[in-house]
Parts: sequence; structure tokens; C-alpha cells
Amino acid sequence: MPSNNHLTICFILILALTGCTLASQSEARPTPNLDPISAARYEVRFKANDGIELAGELTLPRNRSQPALAVIIHHSGPVDRDAYGYLAELLVARGYAVFRFDKRGTGASEGTYGCCEAQDALAAYRTAVHQPGIDPDRVFIIAQSIGTRYVADLFDAYVAASPPCGVALLSNLLGPDEILAIPAPVHVIVADSEPELQRIGPNAVAAHNAHWPYGASLYIAEGAEHTLFDIRDGPIDWSNPDWVHRYHRGAMASLLDWMDGQQCGDAG
Repeated sequence: MPSNNHLTICFILILALTGCTLASQSEARPTPNLDPISAARYEVRFKANDGIELAGELTLPRNRSQPALAVIIHHSGPVDRDAYGYLAELLVARGYAVFRFDKRGTGASEGTYGCCEAQDALAAYRTAVHQPGIDPDRVFIIAQSIGTRYVADLFDAYVAASPPCGVALLSNLLGPDEILAIPAPVHVIVADSEPELQRIGPNAVAAHNAHWPYGASLYIAEGAEHTLFDIRDGPIDWSNPDWVHRYHRGAMASLLDWMDGQQCGDAG
């Protein structure tokens, strides 16, 4: 018969595998309420480097001709465009056009999740900046968590597609050396709960300001978890669609105010 230790290990593995599956299946994807605040919403299909067809959406705000564009680069995991529906609502209401996309193997995108995320994000950006109805000279990149590394690793290619007006690094992962790969105005937003807060927050911003003339700024979200949702009233239940209402108000206000304050084309 198997030993008690062997049975215990098997039981833990089963729990871990089952827990991962259930968490993935139960995570809520609330549909954003964009129609009342948008002038138009367009489904956009585009090709990844390997020919896989990916899907995204361009949302245009009301009462703005040729609005500035925000392109959202995802955090990790098999997430689709609606993972950032809450952010799209905030940006569109503020007068920004927004481009979100489905990672491969999610939403309306073809392929299997787990491949080529950095290149797929770049393909989404290349597609977004050429859409009609936006101002191609006022484009912002909003990258979160692992997305901050994807942007830094391929930043020259982003610039070649369309030099961004600014880069917002939400849940930043870049340290003082890595952030130098982004010669553009940057705004870092990190939670106060980050174990490496000093390195990815104050130290990274100070290094960027010492090396580049574009301007780097920092907002530390008090009482937030890594993805900048407010946990002062307790942990987030990601299976409850109400999680979209618990975004950190200060962090999102900081993002919008920073974007509003950028003078595109005048920096450097």
C-alpha cells in the first residue's frame, strides 16, 4: 500500500490542480457598460507574427474629434479584452479612445493561449495606431504587470510603429536598469503592498529621471493588491463580478490626471 507521505503528496497535488482549474473557470468577466459613453465600437481583426488571427476592439468616446488613443497591454494569464472593461469605461468617459484585445486562445482570438505574448501585444499596438478616428500623434501605452516588461523589451519596435506620447506602467515590474529601455514620459503606479516597492517604485522613477529628460512620475496606491484593486475592505473575490467596482480610486485618478497633463510631441 502507498505510504501516508505518498498519499498526502498526491492529495496536495490534486487540490492544487483542482484549485487552479476552478479559479480559472470561475473568474468573472463582467461586460463593460461602454455603449452609453461611446460614439462607436469597432471589432478589429489582425494577424500575429505567426499568422494567427487575433481580435480586439476600438472604442471611441462621444463629443471628441480625433481623440487621443490608449492601448492597453495586458497583465499575465489567459485574459480577454473585458478584463480591462473597467479601465475602458474610465478612459472613454474621460474622452480617450481605447484599444483592448483578446489574448490568443481567449475571447474571439484564434490559437492556443501560452505563446508569443510580447509579440502579440506589439501586433495589437501596431494595429491600434493605424485605426481611423484617432489622433496618431497622441497615443498612450498602458501596460500592466508582465506587460511592463513586454513593452520595455520591444520598445524600439513600439516607437517604430508610432512614438507614444507616454507610457503608464501599472503594477510595474521594471527596476532601475530595466526602465531605462523606455525613453519616453513614464508614470509608474504600484501598490504599497509590493515586496520590492522601493526598487520598482521610487528607485525606478529616480533612475529614469536621472537618465532621460522626458519626465517620470510615481503614484503609490495605499491599501491595494498587485493589480491595483483596493483590499482595505478585505480580499478580492474574483468570481464575484463586483470586483470591477473595487479598482483603486486614487490609482486610476492618478493615471487619468497624468494622461491629461501630457503635452504630446513637446517632451525631450
